[in-house]
Amino acid sequence: MQNSMKEENNHLIKSFLERTFFSAWKNPTCTEEKYQNYKSLELQVNALCDLDCKYCYYAKFKKDLYPAKISKSSLVLKNLDIVLDWLEQNKYYPEIEIFSGEPFFQEVGFQSLEKILNWQIKNKVTNTIMIPTNFSFIWDEKKIDRIESLIERAKQNNIRIFLSCSVDGKYCDKNRPYIDGRIRSDEYYNRMFEFCKKWDFGFHPMIYNEEIEHWKDNWLWFQENFEKYKISFSRIYLLEVRNGEWTKKQLQEFYKFIRFIINWTYNHLKDIVPLEAFPQCTFENRLFNIFQMFSTVGRGLGCSAQSTIQLRLGDLTTSVCHRAAYKPHELWKFVTKDDKIVDIESLNHNLAISVAALDTKNLPFCETCTIREFCTGQCLGASVEINSDPFLVIPTVCALEHAKVSAILDELWDLGLWHHYYDWTILPKQRSMKLYYNYFKGENNDI
Repeated sequence: MQNSMKEENNHLIKSFLERTFFSAWKNPTCTEEKYQNYKSLELQVNALCDLDCKYCYYAKFKKDLYPAKISKSSLVLKNLDIVLDWLEQNKYYPEIEIFSGEPFFQEVGFQSLEKILNWQIKNKVTNTIMIPTNFSFIWDEKKIDRIESLIERAKQNNIRIFLSCSVDGKYCDKNRPYIDGRIRSDEYYNRMFEFCKKWDFGFHPMIYNEEIEHWKDNWLWFQENFEKYKISFSRIYLLEVRNGEWTKKQLQEFYKFIRFIINWTYNHLKDIVPLEAFPQCTFENRLFNIFQMFSTVGRGLGCSAQSTIQLRLGDLTTSVCHRAAYKPHELWKFVTKDDKIVDIESLNHNLAISVAALDTKNLPFCETCTIREFCTGQCLGASVEINSDPFLVIPTVCALEHAKVSAILDELWDLGLWHHYYDWTILPKQRSMKLYYNYFKGENNDI
């Protein structure tokens, strides 16, 4: 009976994967809507890094998220070969992301990229290879040369290696100290901007509660350097750290900063973009990940937990996400024999289907929330850390998202842009805007 139940659970997981991710990987150029959120495979190398970021889950919990016993480079590279052979055998061609503590401060990161690039060239796969990196390699000319050689080789084969520059900026870099005590100098930042300009890479700083009072200056510093190096003002993606440490004072500073961003954007564009065209302009150009709350992503989570298979190479196990890769939240794993993938084993089919079907608007507390249509949603991993439950929201993170949405709507109102966004967005979001308007503006009539 127990074996029969396990076989059924395995069949359920394999059936789900065949109808979603694996079908999308077999048809990488397919434009059918049902496949658009199932195209990615995240290959997690290890949790090792040369930084000790204050807000990083790997820095705090790597022994549980990516245990040392499965972090050996030889094991990771062997399993990477096994995965790539399996993909080739099945003619699966996903969009590959390399995820690690920091891939380019360790040889295994370079070798992983080289293997993936060789595989894509061999199979004539032209998908972009996405890699978030803290850009510590910019100190080292040999590493720069090695990375540029790989980028050039990829380019010659119609493949793009895209590095997401995960650096918080001059005024907030205290949140991301080097383990060895190095300090990011002006020379470091100049080389970073030059490199990103040369290869058209974007920036992905994190907005943390510590140093939040410096983010206005930090923003202006980024924009001054964008102008100096002729980088588009829009090449920056902001994401608030959805940890539980935010205080009331810090939330107030965050609110002021988001209003500042909206105001800055308006003043930057007002002479070239008519007011009625602002909504479409800010959405189509995906400005800063701030205005995205007026759009939809076609899934229930704003993050990539539903749209990416997140595979830990050390043991070929998937989990809810890299931040929630604790033992109870492992979903399924590849079964190998003679260094080949021969099957898929369910580890937690109930959680796997729950995450796949999740819509954050329907979580406890969220289902009756005024901003449910606009909210980025909780971070499932952070909820595990604080509440031991990925589906139980963190009150201070709720306050953070309320501050963000309130700041955006309040500034749009004061700038005279409110009605243009109201007219442009979809009906459920219009209802939320009206609720917000009536509650906070003290009005009960139609907008």
